[in-house]
Amino acid sequence: MIETERLILIKPKLSDNDIFSEILSCPVQTKFLPNGAPYSAAQQKDYLRNRINHWEKSGFGTFIIVKRENSRVKLGFVGAEFAPNPQYVDIRFAIAKQFEGKGYVTEAVHALVSWFFENTNFSKLYGVAVNENYASKAVLRKIGMKPEKNVNLYHCEGLDNFSLESP
Repeated sequence: MIETERLILIKPKLSDNDIFSEILSCPVQTKFLPNGAPYSAAQQKDYLRNRINHWEKSGFGTFIIVKRENSRVKLGFVGAEFAPNPQYVDIRFAIAKQFEGKGYVTEAVHALVSWFFENTNFSKLYGVAVNENYASKAVLRKIGMKPEKNVNLYHCEGLDNFSLESP
């Protein structure tokens, strides 16, 4: 668990399917995700199971973002996981539409980055965003990530890569 001024980040459980479903079923929220469109109910459950399995295999992963003042209010998720190219670990984040624009993602990502470098042996963390995903790229820049040219985390075109070295 990670606590910030307004948030608590907790490990996901199967009962957290509600927040994944809310985000992954929304056409706006999924526009820049690998599907490029809403995920089916089965894909949503697989997505959550993959997040839980990553924790079990790697000792780090994706957290559920909840409000500190009321931990039943789930806002989204943030995490660091191995990319499809497993020599890299990258940040993943998404927030439910009604919580956008309030700084929650930036706050959660800052906390995640600190936790990641303090609790793993990695010295570099990556971020990836679709070229047109200006909001995600803004978050990555706000936490100090810089463009990274010669890496390929997802084995596909049309992505901007960023990185951040351990302090």
